[in-house]
Parts: sequence; structure tokens; C-alpha cells
Amino acid sequence: MKAQVSVLIRFSYVAQNGFRAALGGTGSSRALLYDPARLERRFALFEALALPSLLRQTDPDFTAVFLIGKDFPAEARKRLARLTAPLADARIVALPPLPMFRATKLAYERTRRPGHTHLATSRLDDDDALALDVIARLKAMIGPLAAISGDQPVVIAFNSGFFLEVGQAESRVYQVIERAPLGIAATLVAPIEHPATIFSRNHRHLGQFFNLYTDAVTPAFIRSVHRDNDSEPFASGQVITHDDAALQGLLTGRFAQSLDMLRAIRP
Repeated sequence: MKAQVSVLIRFSYVAQNGFRAALGGTGSSRALLYDPARLERRFALFEALALPSLLRQTDPDFTAVFLIGKDFPAEARKRLARLTAPLADARIVALPPLPMFRATKLAYERTRRPGHTHLATSRLDDDDALALDVIARLKAMIGPLAAISGDQPVVIAFNSGFFLEVGQAESRVYQVIERAPLGIAATLVAPIEHPATIFSRNHRHLGQFFNLYTDAVTPAFIRSVHRDNDSEPFASGQVITHDDAALQGLLTGRFAQSLDMLRAIRP
């Protein structure tokens, strides 16, 4: 087998559903998502968290898919293209407003590479970060888990990581082990012709519909919590506190991130 790993980021994509802003229709969603001040905040978090974590992956052989709207502001699209150009395989897919599952499925399909037997569809938000070895770890697990699962999809998810609560005065960083899989780095592996992707089901319910392997030991993500979150994020499992020295060691070793830099992020 040969699997293509595709990490999809929805960058202020105006969808017909899938987030609370969509309840007011695409017009109100577009006004919110394309508001210049909000877009600037999204770029700031993207440049501080998601982008460096993609650029620094120990295995750079993956496809980074950025889903945007067809009417995404021109200057913002140029900025996104410039920022993501150093990635080995970055693709920007622009679509009109569609149901979220259909849009993400189209984006994965339009960025397939030839010569693969399986597609590993992964997800990341533009305001979160991956540990630097996530792609390498995914690839090490894909073969054995796909062999066990046969022609059925199998999901790889990560429950251990860090929350970054962005505050007015100082941001708070702490480790969590979640009770159920987060969406960050969750990856569905399936034969190339299979219709399912990681967006087929709510990430909290993946174990109800697919064979699921969850890594609850090694920190794999930084999740940012701030005023622009569409959901209401909270730590659903164990919260682990560290002194600053231990926390800095974990952040440096797993993410090449500075504790001072993370704490300096403002809403």
C-alpha cells in the first residue's frame, strides 16, 4: 500500500453548515469571516502556530490543503499563498459555499497525487499547531493499522497535547489528556475509492463509526482558545500542570515553541 497524507485547513471558508456562524446564512457568515480585523487575528495565529508546525515537520512529504471561498479577499489570498509557498506540497482550493462535508471532500479529491492506494485525510485548524513529528508518526502507524482494518477505514487520533488560553493580560498554557479525540491531527485512512474522509463524522464520535486508534501518551497538538473560536472549547479530560521549566522543555522538544512567545499572544 502507498498512502497520501493530506492535511486540510479550512481558512475562513464560508460553508453552508458546520459552524455556528452559518446559522444566519452565508451572507452573515461571509461578513463575519471576512471582517478585516478578524482575518488579521486569524493570520496572526496561523503564523504563530499552524504554519511553523507544518513547515518544521520532520517528514515534509505530505499535502497541505487550504480550503478558502471563491470570493476570499484577494489580498488575503495572496498573503496565504506567499506564506504557504515554502511547504513541499501546498494547495489552495477555492470553492463556493457548500455543505462542509462536500466542500472538504472536493478539496481532498482535487489535490490527490497519482500512484497511491490509500488516502489519509487529516485535519487541522488555522489557529492550532501540530507536534513536529506528527506526520512521521502517522506514516509509521498507517500501514499496520490499515492492514488490521482491511478494506474498512481506520482513524488515528491524538488525545494528548496542550491548551493555549489566550488572555488579555497573559495567556495560559497547560497540558491535557482528552476523554475523546480532538479534531487536531485526527486522520482517516481508507482505500482511495472509499467515500469517507475525516470530516464524515464529528471528531468526538469517531469511535462509534470507525475503527479507532488513539494515542493518549505523547503530546501531539497545541489548541488555542480565544474569542474567535466557533465552538466553546474546554478540557474534557485530565489537566496536567507543570512548572515553567518542565513546560518549556516539553514545548521546545515537541513543538520548537517558546513558552514566552505563547504567553505573549493576545486576542
